[in-house]
Amino acid sequence: MNYKKIYKDETHSGVYLFFGKEKYLMENAVGYLLNKYVKGSEAFNYTKFKGGEVKPEDIISACETYPVMNDKKLVLVKDVCDFLALYELKDSFYEFLDKLSDFVILIFWDTGNIKKTTKFYKYFKKNKRDIEFEKLGPIDANRFVKSYFLRKGKKINDREAALFIKESGYTSKNEDLVLLDLIGEMDKIAAAAKSNLISESDIRSLITENIDTSIFKFTDAMLQRNSEIALVEFHNIVKLGEEYPIIFYHIIRQVKNLLSYKILSEKKISQAEMMNKMGLSKYEFERKIRAYERNFSKKFLTDFYEELIKADEFFKTSSVDEIIIFETLIIKYCQGI
Repeated sequence: MNYKKIYKDETHSGVYLFFGKEKYLMENAVGYLLNKYVKGSEAFNYTKFKGGEVKPEDIISACETYPVMNDKKLVLVKDVCDFLALYELKDSFYEFLDKLSDFVILIFWDTGNIKKTTKFYKYFKKNKRDIEFEKLGPIDANRFVKSYFLRKGKKINDREAALFIKESGYTSKNEDLVLLDLIGEMDKIAAAAKSNLISESDIRSLITENIDTSIFKFTDAMLQRNSEIALVEFHNIVKLGEEYPIIFYHIIRQVKNLLSYKILSEKKISQAEMMNKMGLSKYEFERKIRAYERNFSKKFLTDFYEELIKADEFFKTSSVDEIIIFETLIIKYCQGI
């Protein structure tokens, strides 16, 4: 369920699972609950555990202890994936969760990847207590940027806010780029801007160029066989300081994925099974590999993969300028020859 449910519900009690990439939103939600229910009595009514250090009985004990001079208490278990890796929870633990007193708000929290096939996750899903803090969509991201600048005493219009979000790379498929990264960039811009109104020049002059965004543009151009854009983005990545082995990894990974798709397509298996065998997200499988695999023949990919293996060895044994090798590979790949 979307994290906004926390703010829409009038009352809160029982157990919740907070998960997702957006740690900033998660912290805000916990702060909201603390202010609403235990403000001023945190020392007595707020218990926080680390998942890698807590035992099931510790959680049970904390939840069974009555609040002190207050109607509610809050118990937070961070990094719940670490907790789950240590303990195989028994049915009695889930029965305990079912019978939690109304005075307790118990939150399990993790910004990592919660496995949605586990009994633990399914318990929260079934009870509609799975609260996901995923990356914001364009509209909410725009609102967030405008609101944050206002708190800094600055104003930004919709056009400039959209530009900032785009240039930051937040709306790219790089899941590791989150709101905390945007906040760092906004703090720099707000501190340096001379006017109360953030301008396009303020954004372009101060925002940190993003390596991940350039890599996405580079690999997309390669898929589309657009050598001109691919070369521009390659040089941009190099200028930003990315190491050659990392760039090479992205090229060889793309070729392997395309070749794997070609090979698996010859077998009578479903698209879902192909995606699982390749270990790709639905987005990358459908919008990248499947969408562009027709740009390359199986024979070309096989031959080019062999050439990449030779190039890798050449990198290790030769003193030839890496730039020349990369440019040659990029042009050949995009031309499909």
